[in-house]
Amino acid sequence: MSLPFIPIADQLNWLPRTPYAAVAVAPGLPPGYEVYLQLLPPLGIDRSIPIAEYSFATKTVAELNARVAFWDKYGIVLGQPSPEKLEAITYREVAASLDLNYDAQISGAAIARAYGSWPPHLGSSPALEAAFVQQLLQGIGPTVESYFHGADEEGNGHWESDDSRADWLKHGLSADLPEICRWGGRPPTYFFAADHSWCFYQSEEAPMVVGCAKHLAQALLAQPKLEILSLSDL
Repeated sequence: MSLPFIPIADQLNWLPRTPYAAVAVAPGLPPGYEVYLQLLPPLGIDRSIPIAEYSFATKTVAELNARVAFWDKYGIVLGQPSPEKLEAITYREVAASLDLNYDAQISGAAIARAYGSWPPHLGSSPALEAAFVQQLLQGIGPTVESYFHGADEEGNGHWESDDSRADWLKHGLSADLPEICRWGGRPPTYFFAADHSWCFYQSEEAPMVVGCAKHLAQALLAQPKLEILSLSDL
């Protein structure tokens, strides 16, 4: 059964409400944690697509037609490769191929800038995203009392009966995270332990970040399908 919404009272008061109240290295997260990490979202590649033959030019009708023909030939839909053809690839590997720095600035936006727009051989899939969430749970453990919060200002609200959108809050165990992600189509804006011992934040535009103790950071770093950058000293 899906977790019900619960009223938002004071459960979120400890979270930063402005950028000035957040820790500098991980905007959105409160200060005071031993370690701050950035988790890169899952990324896949269709290696059968000859990206070297693809033109990113779109200024003329001929260039647009050539792009459409390429998409049709290789099964690309709205600029994204077919999910079932994707295999996992690291941002480190992509950064190296583009001569980009592999640091906290690496992101989908940085990759798109390097190519000129999003490359049609890279994308994600439900399978890669599910594996990402399961790896998070492997590191966290499934039985931690947790809160899940979606902020409408981050594009993560829910539709109410009057067709307006609103923030939401759910309460359960960390093991409920996959259900929350399936329900919302993305991770919640905030996912945190009820005792505030760790907190994940996912903004609309930036990669996921987490504040936690060193032992949890080490458990997350040990997960083979998570690609993590340290934002503070370990």
